[in-house]
Order: sequence, then structure tokens, then C-alpha cells
Amino acid sequence: MEHSERVVNLSQRKLNSLRVEADAASERADELAAKNKQLEQELLTKDQEIASLQHKLSVAEGDLDKLEGKLHEHKSAREEHESNATNSESLQRKVDLLEGELDTAEKNLRETTDK
Repeated sequence: MEHSERVVNLSQRKLNSLRVEADAASERADELAAKNKQLEQELLTKDQEIASLQHKLSVAEGDLDKLEGKLHEHKSAREEHESNATNSESLQRKVDLLEGELDTAEKNLRETTDK
């Protein structure tokens, strides 16, 4: 084999090797581009999910505020009801006591009138 043939063979082998490397690099670049596109789509989906969850949280916080207001109103109403019930019981005891005193006074009056 001549020197020039060896050089050509060596050059062709190098060229083939470089083509294989270039093809592998191109394939890897395509795979990475596809993976990047997939990750960007996942990121977009996650961003939309986050926005949806933030909206739900905002709505839930608004509902919570309303429910806390209603709870406060109901607690106040319950306290007022309990206070009214206590006052009612107290007034009923006074009425019962006064009715007892009235009965006693009427009995004394009848006795005094009969004498």
C-alpha cells in the first residue's frame, strides 16, 4: 500500500468516525430538545395548576371569612339567648315568689275580713 493510499484510508476512517460522532451528537441533541419540550409542557401544566389552586385558595379564604363572620354572629346570638334565658328564669322565680306573697296576703286579708 502506498503512502497516499494509507493517508486516504486514514482520512476516510477519520471522516467516518467524525460522521458517527456527529450523528450521535445530533441524535442526542434531538433527544434533549424533545426532553426540553416535554419539560416546558410540564412546567406550563404545573403553572396552570398553581394558578387554579391559588384561585381555589382565594375562594376558600373568602368563604372562611364569611363563615367566621356567621360564627361570630351565632355566638353572639347564643350568648344573648343564654342571657335572656337566665333573666327569664330569674323573673319567673320573682313572679312565683310574688304570687306566693299575694296568696299569703289574700289569705291574711280574708282572715282579717272574716274577724
